[in-house]
Amino acid sequence: MLNIDEPAHLQPKLPLFRLGFRPFFLFASLFSLLSLGIWGGFLAGNALLPNSINPLWWHGHEMIFGFVCAVVAGFLLTAVQNWTGQPGLKGLPLAGLFIVWLLPRLLFILPLDIPFVITMIIDLLFLPLTAVLLSISVIKVRQWRNFVFIPILTLLTLFNGLSYYGLISDQLQWTHNGLYAAIILIAVIVALLGGRVIPFFTERATQWQKTMPIPLLEFLSFASLLALIASLFLTQLSLTRSLAGIAGCVLLLRWSRWGWHASWSVPLLWSLHLSYLCIPIGLGLIATGLPLSVGMHAITVGGLSGMILAMMSRVSLGHTGRQLKPARPMALAFGLILFAALLRVLAGLPSAWFIELMLAAIICWMLAFGCFCYCYAPMLCRIRADGRPG
Repeated sequence: MLNIDEPAHLQPKLPLFRLGFRPFFLFASLFSLLSLGIWGGFLAGNALLPNSINPLWWHGHEMIFGFVCAVVAGFLLTAVQNWTGQPGLKGLPLAGLFIVWLLPRLLFILPLDIPFVITMIIDLLFLPLTAVLLSISVIKVRQWRNFVFIPILTLLTLFNGLSYYGLISDQLQWTHNGLYAAIILIAVIVALLGGRVIPFFTERATQWQKTMPIPLLEFLSFASLLALIASLFLTQLSLTRSLAGIAGCVLLLRWSRWGWHASWSVPLLWSLHLSYLCIPIGLGLIATGLPLSVGMHAITVGGLSGMILAMMSRVSLGHTGRQLKPARPMALAFGLILFAALLRVLAGLPSAWFIELMLAAIICWMLAFGCFCYCYAPMLCRIRADGRPG
C-alpha cells in the first residue's frame, strides 16, 4: 500500500476530506440506511417521499447511482493514488465533488420547490467529474491499464441518463434497461478489481498459492458481461437469458481458481469470496427463466453490496493505518448482508409473504451497514492511527 508523504501543514484540517474513501464510504453507507428506511416505509404503507417522486424509480436509481456509484468513486479515487504514485484528491476539490454527489440525494427527498431538471443535471455531473479527476492521474504517468475505468464511468453516466429519460418520457422499459445495464456494468468493475485483489489477498493471508490467470477465461468473463449489457437493449429476452447463463458459468469457473476453500477462517476473505459468488448465482437465476429482477437483486444485494461492505471494511482499515482485523460485529455484518440477499431473492418468488420477506431483507441490510457505520465512522473522521497523510 503506497503512502504519499507531504508536510503536515498541507494536509486538510478536516480528516474526513483527506482522501476519497473517507467521505464517500461513510456517507454512502449512511445514505443507504436512510434510503432503505424510506423504502421500507413505503412498502409498509407510509409514503415518505414528495408526491412528485416516483418511489419505484427512486429506489432503483438511488441504490445504484446514489449508493453504489458513490462507493465506486471513493474506491477509485483512493486506489488511483496507489496505482499511479500521484497524490489523491483531497481538501476542497474532494469536498466539492462530494457536494455534487450529496445535493441530488437531498433534493430528491426534501420537499423543496427545485425543478427536477436541475437535480438531474447535478446528478449527471458526478460520474463525469470523477472520470476526469481519475484520468488526470492516469494520463500523467501513462498508466493505460487503469484508463479502462474512464469509459466505464462514462457508460454509467449514459445509463443514468437513460433511467432519467425513461422516467421523464414515461417509458419504463428505458428506465429498466438503464438500471439493469448499470448493474451489469458495475459487475464488470467488480469482476475486474476482484480478479486483481481477491486471489492476492487470499494468498497473503493463507497458505494457498495463487495460480496464473487463464487469458481466455479472463477475456470471456468480460466479453460475456458486455454482451449481456448489449442484449438488454435488443429486447430479446431469450438472448439475455442465454448470455446470463454463459457469463454466470464463466465467472463461476474464474472464481473457483481463487482459493475460496482457504478463506473460511478470515472474515475479510470469506466475505469477499461469498459476495463475489452471488454474481454468478444471480446470473444463473436470470438464465433459469425467473423474473429479471430476482437475479438482479441477487447481484445487487449479495454481490455488489456484499463486496462493497467487505472492501470498505478492508480499505478503511488499511488507509487509516490500522491492522487488517475488523471489529467483531463486522463478521456478523458480512453474514447479514448475504442473508439479506437470500431473503430478497425469496421475496421475488411467488409467495404470500412478499412484504414480510422484503422488510426482513431491509432490516438485515440496515443492521449490516449500521454495523459498518458504528465501527468505522470514528476512524473515517479522524487522522490516521500512524499519523501519515491520507
